[in-house]
Amino acid sequence: MRVVTPVQEVLSASAIFHQVAAVNGGRTAIRCGAIATTYAEVAHRAGGIATWLREQGVGRGDIVATLHDRSVRPVVSMLAAWAVGAAYVHLDPSDPDQRLMAMLETVRPTALLADPSHQRRVPDSSFPSLAVDDGIPLMPYEVEPDVSPEDLAYLVFTSGSTGSPKAVAVEHRAVLNHHAAIRRFRGEIEPGSFGLTAAFTADFGLDCVFGALFTGGRLDVYSPRTLLDPVAFAAELASHAVDALVYTPTLLEALSRGERLDRFLPSRMVIVAGESFPPRLARAILRTRPDLPTFNSYGPSEATIEVMQHRVREQDVRRPRIPIGRPLEGVTACLLDEDGAEVPDGVSGILHLGGQCLARGYYNDPDATNGKFIVTDTGELLYRTDDIVVRNADGDYEFLSRADRQLKIRGHRVEPGEVEAALLGQPEVVQALVVPQSVTPDAPPHLVAYVVTESSVQPEDLAVRLRATLPSPLVPSHIHTVPFIPLGSTGKADLTALRAMVVQVASPEAEVLRTSVQLAVTKVWCAVLGRAEIGLDERFLEAGGDSLKALQVFADLRREFPDITIAHLFTYPTIATLAQALDGSETPRPAPRPTVVGL
Repeated sequence: MRVVTPVQEVLSASAIFHQVAAVNGGRTAIRCGAIATTYAEVAHRAGGIATWLREQGVGRGDIVATLHDRSVRPVVSMLAAWAVGAAYVHLDPSDPDQRLMAMLETVRPTALLADPSHQRRVPDSSFPSLAVDDGIPLMPYEVEPDVSPEDLAYLVFTSGSTGSPKAVAVEHRAVLNHHAAIRRFRGEIEPGSFGLTAAFTADFGLDCVFGALFTGGRLDVYSPRTLLDPVAFAAELASHAVDALVYTPTLLEALSRGERLDRFLPSRMVIVAGESFPPRLARAILRTRPDLPTFNSYGPSEATIEVMQHRVREQDVRRPRIPIGRPLEGVTACLLDEDGAEVPDGVSGILHLGGQCLARGYYNDPDATNGKFIVTDTGELLYRTDDIVVRNADGDYEFLSRADRQLKIRGHRVEPGEVEAALLGQPEVVQALVVPQSVTPDAPPHLVAYVVTESSVQPEDLAVRLRATLPSPLVPSHIHTVPFIPLGSTGKADLTALRAMVVQVASPEAEVLRTSVQLAVTKVWCAVLGRAEIGLDERFLEAGGDSLKALQVFADLRREFPDITIAHLFTYPTIATLAQALDGSETPRPAPRPTVVGL
């Protein structure tokens, strides 16, 4: 029997898990692939790592960094940090080394916990590191008794407009408030199992992590390889059904292009988070599973995971926007104009958040904290989200746009200024502008960069350099060199004129004879990547691709080539090699003019 601990009886997130593990020791806590780990095993493994941390002098108020692939280890390391009174910060192994070093320099952790394969990526550090493997002795999970709700629970990185990532510092108080509020909001819906589709570095995935571990439920952790293969992921969910899943719209739509949507829906609750919820996707979910509670979730990292949720109804899908809901318990929300005055219902304003949900601020960055966390005349602390929101006649909030340039790329917050700073750090680049662009009006955006250079440099070379310093969502899909960046009458960049400068001219390679299979692959690549022409030997990433676009390519090609697998796209990264793998026996024939390829 699963025993749920009332959150009101504890002062920290570690205390919740300690009580839950004590009464649910034999239940499965985490399942990853074929490996299932019980609450007792998770607690004792965390206890062993906590013992090592204490031996290193790590304690209350310190920061423990973790560097793990998706497995049981990120959870165990998180719990070990909490046990000694420290906060954790997850780092993503898929980030380039230079990025990891920058984040470690920002937080300056007291210790590092890493997979053995990743420990060597931080060779010369001023802090001790432990390779977390199965050889660490098991010890009882003992919680530091003096941890208070005001102590830090975790740090989570977001993109920074000045060129450096920022670490949001979240206290146990905010974690406890979120856990209690979200359970009250969902009422009778009490999932017993959660599937984690996000990286541990993405805080919207904590809805699943904490939702499971704080209630005695099961957390299923999926590898990226499984998530990026619609056939494999559908089979995984068929074999090990879960009650609740959190998706970004981009991921769910990409998966459903390759398999039926119903194969990716859980049994009791689906949550859409990280990006705006397209009404077309909401409509598809309700038509496929009208009985399935479907929630639109909203919340910035600075306000702890989510501050609003809206249960989607049939009438919502006929609106231009799916509401983001109303504030959860412990959250205050107000819409203010630029002068700080409240706006009436039906009038858009900048959303400000307050209450128990708020983070402490940005770690080791008082200037950034003071710029976004504002104390009102009445002494209330508010976080300015810069989201432009309206409250409708029903009392629900609706997200409209941003007051600044920030946007969401595949569920990640992206500041174009950070990408521009990385481009301006290249010796050849003298001007840079990064803007969002979509293949179609209702498609998710991708980044496009326009650069002015003082010497010859290939856009492909710039992209390679960016991938060495920036995480994948921050690398532009296309980089265009232009002679100058035109300005409009307001002094801002004239995007219409700028795009007119970029004329896709047929290259000599485009005139090469292509087989019908090469033409089929080219057409799909062009449609997905928003290109008029792609060379036979251009690599998918260099052409503007990413993992989710690979899912779309897989789904579209599978209609014509049913034997294709997702592995083909990573093994054969060019049109030439992929076409040869699909069918290398055809006689070449002339390719059409590049201007019509992919239309």
